[in-house]
Amino acid sequence: MKKKRLVLIISIAVIIALSIWGYKSYNVINNPETAFKNSEVPKNSTDANTAKKDKPEFNNSKIYVVFLGLDMTDDRIKTIGNFRTDTIGIFSIDLKTKKVNLLSIPRDTYVQIPGREGYDKINAAYPYGGIGKSGYELSLKTISNFLGIDVNYYVSIDMQNIPQIVDAVGCVPINVEEDMHSHGANLNKGYQVLDGKKAEEYVRWRYDPMGDINRVKRQQQFLLAFLKQLKANKNDVSSYLKLYNAFKGEIYTNLNFNQILALMSVMKDVNADDIRTYTVPGSFYNLNNISYWKPDMEKLNKMLKEFK
Repeated sequence: MKKKRLVLIISIAVIIALSIWGYKSYNVINNPETAFKNSEVPKNSTDANTAKKDKPEFNNSKIYVVFLGLDMTDDRIKTIGNFRTDTIGIFSIDLKTKKVNLLSIPRDTYVQIPGREGYDKINAAYPYGGIGKSGYELSLKTISNFLGIDVNYYVSIDMQNIPQIVDAVGCVPINVEEDMHSHGANLNKGYQVLDGKKAEEYVRWRYDPMGDINRVKRQQQFLLAFLKQLKANKNDVSSYLKLYNAFKGEIYTNLNFNQILALMSVMKDVNADDIRTYTVPGSFYNLNNISYWKPDMEKLNKMLKEFK
């Protein structure tokens, strides 16, 4: 009798737990902003090279998530002992209106990194912070200080995993704007469907006169095309399982389960064509034979009024 009673109690406890979990998940899907109510806000610096912050209060209906693409190759470890963020994109997501904007920061952008003297490339924030959580935290703080925006969340992937991720959704159609036949790429100009390997070549290539600036544009173009393809597969459960397996263990984020669920709920209703894209304006700047992207802060502040 005692054993049966114990089994009954455990069964009831499990049912109650699942019911509570189901209710919470349902509530998050229908009210995404509830998943972000207790967010900590990073402190911004007062550095002169920081964009003006005109909205000091955190708005639960609007969040900022940075996407970081890390180049986790053995060569990076051998040459600099750490990884750098080769791709930096900030998503402005309104959880109520479901309006999404994307601001890309060129990796060579000349900024001040908290705790460091002088200025450096923004992609150096991650290695200065250290591999893992501390690296992401310094990246968030650097980006927040630079833009004058409270960027609380990050999602990061190893760029080497792009082939598996793209193949999981069944290739991505895109218009390649120029021939790319160098530095590991072999792409012809024109409209084509990219498999995983070709997609990685496309988003990594930066060997034209505008270098990383044109690469940023290609990455934005590719990301929107990828989101379109993902939405086209919304009824194909197998593609989502493949995508999950491609991401599993290779994605790094400080978003919790409910927050991811909330963002998925929002993004499924977003039309990729409605996502406005921006790039930090500036000009090439050479210092001690090192090339930087020097931001035009006046133009950036005007841009941020639209982006935010």
